[in-house]
Amino acid sequence: MAGKTSTRILVWDVPVRLFHWTLAVLLAVSYFTARAGGDWMNLHFWSGYAILTLLFFRIAWGFLGSTTARFSSFLKGPSAALAHLGHLLGRGRPRDAGHNPLGGAMVVVLILAVLAQAATGLFAADTDMGMVNGPLALKVADKWVERATDFHSFWINVLLILVGLHVLAVVFYLAWKRQNLIGAMFTGRKPADDVVEPGAAMPKLVFVSNRLAISLLLVSAALVYFIVRVGG
Repeated sequence: MAGKTSTRILVWDVPVRLFHWTLAVLLAVSYFTARAGGDWMNLHFWSGYAILTLLFFRIAWGFLGSTTARFSSFLKGPSAALAHLGHLLGRGRPRDAGHNPLGGAMVVVLILAVLAQAATGLFAADTDMGMVNGPLALKVADKWVERATDFHSFWINVLLILVGLHVLAVVFYLAWKRQNLIGAMFTGRKPADDVVEPGAAMPKLVFVSNRLAISLLLVSAALVYFIVRVGG
């Protein structure tokens, strides 16, 4: 049993791990630069563009990436989510190579929530900071700028709640189930006992070339550039 537990399996590819931690840093940068205002808003905008690039990349990687990165591998529906919840509340040990059904649902919710925040930021304006405009604010009617600004200001509170729930879930797994999800997202590896039942066959995981990830990231960056510079 000890030997089994000590065996670690690669479950997360480099692109997923870099996306996760880079997005976390950029969200913090965006939040604090918005609070600071003034000249910090330039960094706020660049951080927002970087976030939008990462989101476009992650959506594409969710269809074309490695096994555990694909939405099809962790979006299992309400019944699977309820079954996983039963494992959490009981004495059993959840075993998933990638995201579990509840965690997978949270991934999609967070992606869509951050996407909504970044998208409305393109159209928002803030007269309190010396008429700071998003790059597309002058392209739409004033009423839509007003709505985008109000949403952008309000939605950050929703994002903070979602991030808080995400952190609490990770702490819960660590404290209650003794599963270190943070470490796995750094190293890419999980103990075998966190992936399959002892004695069971290991899942077949396919890891896609990082060159495809770089290509998708460049395409995503070009798309954001087009939206901000050409579209603006």
